[in-house]
Amino acid sequence: MTTTAFSLSNEYLVAIQASARTESERFERALAFHRSNITTYRKKWEYSANSSATTATKTPSRSWPDVPPDDDLSFLSEDVKYCDRSPNFRSDKDYCARLRFRVASALLAQFDDSSQKTGLKMLRTLAENNYGDAMVFYGMCINDGRAAMEPNAEEAVSWFKRCSEIGHPQGQYELGVAFYMGEGVAEDEEEAVRQFKLAAEQQHPAASYMLGDCLLDGVGAEVDRAAALGWLVKAAELGHRGARSRVMAVLEKTDGDDYGIFTDASRQTLVEHITPTKLLRDKSSGSRDPTDLARRQTIVSNSRKE
Repeated sequence: MTTTAFSLSNEYLVAIQASARTESERFERALAFHRSNITTYRKKWEYSANSSATTATKTPSRSWPDVPPDDDLSFLSEDVKYCDRSPNFRSDKDYCARLRFRVASALLAQFDDSSQKTGLKMLRTLAENNYGDAMVFYGMCINDGRAAMEPNAEEAVSWFKRCSEIGHPQGQYELGVAFYMGEGVAEDEEEAVRQFKLAAEQQHPAASYMLGDCLLDGVGAEVDRAAALGWLVKAAELGHRGARSRVMAVLEKTDGDDYGIFTDASRQTLVEHITPTKLLRDKSSGSRDPTDLARRQTIVSNSRKE
């Protein structure tokens, strides 16, 4: 399915849902529509029912940022030197910033402390000069305690907020995760959904996945399973392997099968009679339910496995 075909199909789906009066009716129509395309999805996504994800080789698992291979580090480092020396390179600040970011990312992926600290220093300099990718990644490094730093979730969130304000999709996604998990900032499900939506609208696969999950469960927004399925399909179309499995679990659900407290084989969406509000923390006391915390960590982890 091409991007144009997907857009037209989505417009058709919106049209057939327009007369639906309830959330359940919209979902049933969306379910029927996507099930009519299940053969196309299965073929395009190279989906295998007995696989935890897909058998795809065209869309390997990836994470952000796209770290250059070790073999490229030496010549990329040489190119950075030319950026420092050449008037032509110096006039193209964005080119040099992109190049330094790639080198910094590669250095941070090394195993020795010296390389990691050099990479972190380069990254911080770029971040302090308002280079968006570096601002996000520096925040992620602070949050995780990379390069022998002490983890600092609050400082990380401050970087994510700056990135969100300039419209950086990865920054919006990371800020959404922080609000969703309550890490470095007070938990705010509605704000998490808002940030995920901002990033998803910029074609961010993991944010589309998280937005779909929140809408399925009614976390931070009213339950809207039709819209949720649409966002999960969107993430799948963008190459998110976890979303492909999640979509297929919903579409291949067999009525009458027992999935325990979950609605389908993905084991992520809760059945209707155990709502997130009941399972989660007691909002009045602020305490967190360990089961929910573990579940949220799993969902975030799955969203990052693109």
